[in-house]
Amino acid sequence: MKLICTYIANTILSFFFFIPVDSVNAQENTTVLQGIYFGQKPPGNEAVVFAKNIISTELYEHSAPAFSPDGKTVLWTVVEMNKPARLFEMTMEGNIWSQPHAPSFADNEHDDFYPFFSCDGKRLFFSSRRLLPSGLPVKDIALWVVERKGNNWGIPVPVDSSVSKGFEYAHSLSKSGNLFFSTREVVNGKGIWKIYSSQFINGKYAAPQATDANINDGSYVDGPFVAPDESFLIFESDRAGGIGSIDLYICFKENGKWSAPKNMGSKINSTKAERFAGLSPDGKYLFFGSNRASELPDVYWISSSIINELK
Repeated sequence: MKLICTYIANTILSFFFFIPVDSVNAQENTTVLQGIYFGQKPPGNEAVVFAKNIISTELYEHSAPAFSPDGKTVLWTVVEMNKPARLFEMTMEGNIWSQPHAPSFADNEHDDFYPFFSCDGKRLFFSSRRLLPSGLPVKDIALWVVERKGNNWGIPVPVDSSVSKGFEYAHSLSKSGNLFFSTREVVNGKGIWKIYSSQFINGKYAAPQATDANINDGSYVDGPFVAPDESFLIFESDRAGGIGSIDLYICFKENGKWSAPKNMGSKINSTKAERFAGLSPDGKYLFFGSNRASELPDVYWISSSIINELK
């Protein structure tokens, strides 16, 4: 069934409305999938659709794929109208991939978004509208974390409330555990998106600090992806001077400060919307979402050498 999406500035999170299609069963692929990245041919310096009819489907993929460090587990987000946003998972046993399925910690009644592995693979962060352990409803959306032991998931818990205060969405972690995330604040009656970071010190998160004003410039900013060594930060924005409705931008760490954001250019951005940046575990490929070829975004990938070209 044809799906229709329309970008609406300053809405809460999804920015899209569309006609529903079938759910998990629509994603099942009868082909036996083998090997790293499902046996896909690696991309070069041109962005191509990743895992067509496996992860990139007729459904609305609302995140980059989150691969575990060993490349044997992947999770991503799918959104459908009149259903909660859901995480899908695939795992590789031996050399064979499973079919897409809900992870054991999934919540069938509330939105789950934006999975992201810690660099050691022992924790998965995600954002969710699920109820707090006390049974009280979350104000809107908050950050959660779940531990992974072997092939098993633990029980998700909310991230420290001093960091996640009730409206946090996209996020990533550096190797040191420092957390970068987006949040929506209301200023003078207007919703403003900002990117914050929180340092992980002695096993706890410090009070979040807003990133530089040249990043949080009053435009829509979201989807922060920080390099494992914090040498660069990629985010999405609709700021003036872009190529499309939403573009991906990159900043580099210079003398302890972020450089001015640089549009990632036509190898990444199109006249449509580009969002949800992420790296493969080996650092060789950059993933991102784009609806350049369809009404709903697919996942694309490209050689991460584009990052050095932009530096």
